[in-house]
Amino acid sequence: MADPSGTYMTSWLQPDGKTYIPGPVVVDTSTQSVSVNGVNVNNPTFTSTTGVSWTSSNNPTSANLSFYQNAGVNGFVGTFAQGSDPLPSANNLFGQAGTAKQQLSTWNGTYNLFSLTSGGTSTAMNETLVVAAPNVTYSGTAINSPVYTGENTGSAEIDQLAWFQSSNNPQNAIIQFAQSTSSSGSSSPTLTLYGEVWTGDTQPTYVNLSGTTASSGGGGGTNVVVIAAMISNTTTEVTTEVTTEVTTEVTTEVSVEVAVAVDVAVAVIEIVAADSEAPRPGSARVSLPDADVAAAEDLFRKSRILALA
Repeated sequence: MADPSGTYMTSWLQPDGKTYIPGPVVVDTSTQSVSVNGVNVNNPTFTSTTGVSWTSSNNPTSANLSFYQNAGVNGFVGTFAQGSDPLPSANNLFGQAGTAKQQLSTWNGTYNLFSLTSGGTSTAMNETLVVAAPNVTYSGTAINSPVYTGENTGSAEIDQLAWFQSSNNPQNAIIQFAQSTSSSGSSSPTLTLYGEVWTGDTQPTYVNLSGTTASSGGGGGTNVVVIAAMISNTTTEVTTEVTTEVTTEVTTEVSVEVAVAVDVAVAVIEIVAADSEAPRPGSARVSLPDADVAAAEDLFRKSRILALA
């Protein structure tokens, strides 16, 4: 295939089989180098332009990735683990090296921030994120070398901002943005974000940060909903489970990728429900059903492409 070099916006399927946590992987075949969330991989092994692998013997992660190209866009699929954990038997890391069509300035604003626990408890933070492209400031500190990426899902674009301690920042962060549908016609629409902030080598396995340019958290709050779909060439089964309650109003899909075994794909779609449609914890109600249908169709298309590759 063509040179797989690029900055990949990724989706990471957690061991519970339900949650994707995204982060950038940078591949450069000219220097035979790879970085994961700002950390350079020691001694990666490239197989021509078809794949790359590395071990945890001298890295905080391990992986075995295979590259592909679809419609001129580079992608990869493979296995990934943190620390000394063994690589899983099934693919759990997926990446796409697309280019953001929306500029970072699309998300200019001052975001009031909220911390989230794994159980969904929210606490307002005395900190803000300020995006004034090309500058980004977190808690009053200018961010060094922010990474801005985007992925087009067919129905919407997912834009992501990340920065890391390896660039002399106080923390690591991976953030995705959205615009509130309730303010889409406004000259000053409400912008929202959610993602992860952490220090050290171990990335959280749940969303622990949300934010909004609104003065409050949007009243009743919203929910991050995980849609787990089993897709074959004859059936599509979709189930839902509310995993994290978020205090901001976010109404976009997040990354949709596929784990493939021959003709059958097991996939997870994260959907963030609008405040007016948010299912409460324990509910089996599907949020944004039209978006779910479109996402399921896109998943099936991707699964066939990868299964037959």
